[in-house]
Amino acid sequence: MEKLKLSLDLLKKILDTLNDGFNVLEEAKATNSKTLILAAQDSIIQRFEYSFESFWKFFKRYLLVVFDIQDVNSPKKVFRACVKLQLYSEEEGEILIDMADDRNETTHSYSIEKVRIILTDVPLYYETMMSILIRISF
Repeated sequence: MEKLKLSLDLLKKILDTLNDGFNVLEEAKATNSKTLILAAQDSIIQRFEYSFESFWKFFKRYLLVVFDIQDVNSPKKVFRACVKLQLYSEEEGEILIDMADDRNETTHSYSIEKVRIILTDVPLYYETMMSILIRISF
């Protein structure tokens, strides 16, 4: 259980880096530099990707340690199991499923336009992940 608590603390720090990315983007926008804005957006996407990975893997481990659930090996299965156990609301679960789809899109798509559209949803994903983590206690 102690390792799980340490993982939760690390996950919160990882999500803080995503939030920092939002601040960097705002600063870049203030400069009106297209190059800085694009770099900040790319940074947010990268931070989103590793935040997503850390989030779902934390809950995979949480399900194993707390509920002895071993057969959830993908993000969507983890999110659905958490909804079933009422760790997340159904609405949060739907947002997280969308987040998984968007994560796959950012990883496997070579369309800058699609990635820029996904970028507009990243703040919602961040808020949802943080809202859920606040409710997790040991």
